Amino acid sequence: MAPGLVSCQCDQGVCECQTDVFKPERERIVRFLIEEKGYRPEEIKLLVPLTVEIPGKRLHTKADIVVELEGRPAICIRLHEGSVVSRERGTIAAARLLNPEAPPPICVQTNGQEYSILDTYTKKSLGERLEDLPSREEMLKILREKPPRPLSPKQIEAEQKILFFYDGIG
Repeated sequence: MAPGLVSCQCDQGVCECQTDVFKPERERIVRFLIEEKGYRPEEIKLLVPLTVEIPGKRLHTKADIVVELEGRPAICIRLHEGSVVSRERGTIAAARLLNPEAPPPICVQTNGQEYSILDTYTKKSLGERLEDLPSREEMLKILREKPPRPLSPKQIEAEQKILFFYDGIG
């Protein structure tokens, strides 16, 4: 059996399924958010499912960590192997689709070692380290000062295609 794979039961009998290779990184990021940035454990959601539908196809993907403040997503963090920069656009799409009525203002793409912190609306870089994330108090201020920017139906369709490309094909 290949490294990182475990034997599990599937509809067709026994098969190989990937283990959760990013669990340690997720746990480390959550600890950092709580201990260093002041977020509360109940404000942090893990493995938030996202379903993308484009004509004739459906993709089930996820946001690894979502920080919610005052009932609104504030930060979306996604973990993927490989180049962080090459996956930024897919992470922006995922963040925007988390809540098309009020996307989180900040999203993060990481491979567990490198980080790209981005403004979800403008796509501009906000930093390259976890330390560059706003504290809970700073994030509350950002949410108050930046009203949500709802996506139009056309924007939702475009973001779904982008996320499908990054997570379903790329």
